Amino acid sequence: MHKKNFHRFLVIAALTFLLVVISGCLKKNEQQAEEKDRIERMTDKAAGTAVKKIRTPIAKARAIQSLGNERQEEIDKAMQKQ
Repeated sequence: MHKKNFHRFLVIAALTFLLVVISGCLKKNEQQAEEKDRIERMTDKAAGTAVKKIRTPIAKARAIQSLGNERQEEIDKAMQKQ
């Protein structure tokens, strides 16, 4: 009778141990996925900021170049009329 109870105890202990280990692994995977998502969001935000900082001066330079071209055309037209 004691052997039967001991075997039950061992089986229950082993199953409990396995459930705890599996549960811990699942939580670890979830934490890793959350961390990966957080890192990806931070990377996307940093990339977006970098793109804005690069595009802004380029856009300003193109706008100034466009104004310069328009003024040059006006000067050329004025010179042709003379």
